[in-house]
Amino acid sequence: MRSSNWFGVKKHVGSLGRREGELASGPFWAIVQADLGSLFRSKITYGWLLAAAFIQVIRTFGSHAAETVAAVVSSGLGDFVYIWALVIIGLSASSVSSEAGELADSVMSKSVTRLDYVLAKFASRISYTLVTFSLVTALLVGLGLKLEVGGYDLLGLTSAVLLVALALVTLTVLGVGFSVILPNSVMAIVTLLVLWYAMTALFPVIGLGFLSPGSLLGTLPGLIGGTWNWGEGETAIAFAGVSVAATALASAYFYLKDL
Repeated sequence: MRSSNWFGVKKHVGSLGRREGELASGPFWAIVQADLGSLFRSKITYGWLLAAAFIQVIRTFGSHAAETVAAVVSSGLGDFVYIWALVIIGLSASSVSSEAGELADSVMSKSVTRLDYVLAKFASRISYTLVTFSLVTALLVGLGLKLEVGGYDLLGLTSAVLLVALALVTLTVLGVGFSVILPNSVMAIVTLLVLWYAMTALFPVIGLGFLSPGSLLGTLPGLIGGTWNWGEGETAIAFAGVSVAATALASAYFYLKDL
């Protein structure tokens, strides 16, 4: 994504004639809106949504009569962890480092502070991930429920969707964080790819299954069917904790580093 989409906001923000009390929030929301606008106008977004919707339709109508809603929905949610995570990684891990060449001249101004910029990046990329996830998942769940094959608990189904959404928020936060800390987009993307799939495949082996998206997916059929255990709660707390810690550390690093 071209950095000029956001840096044009700087002039707009400076010309708003905001009151003193609005100085803290105006630039933040202007950057969020500009970044989201650029993302949702991207061909990547249209391609992702069309491909994801097509796969969900094919999966649902191609399911066997014996398959339950839990099996169909779990399989669809797994796409976000194993396939669509690649899109999320690419967009989040290039969010800041791709604009590094112009940051020094543009962020250090009276109208836009460092925290305005970096927190807006976190907010916009998280919002983008949640909106796209919600659109595809709404289609998946809607088609799954139309099968009328049963095998699901409404509260369990909602909890399963929210847990996967939380895992994707963590992935997005890590992406933006690596984009802040690492010197270029390629390094940030590759590092997060290795970490994400290591979390998915290797963490259960070394006793960190509560941080493994793969382990989470393994619990989804039972959870959607109404079977609960403490593992889901431990996973939710772990992902939430990683998200908060990564946001705080990356923001502090960006605030203190030389641009």
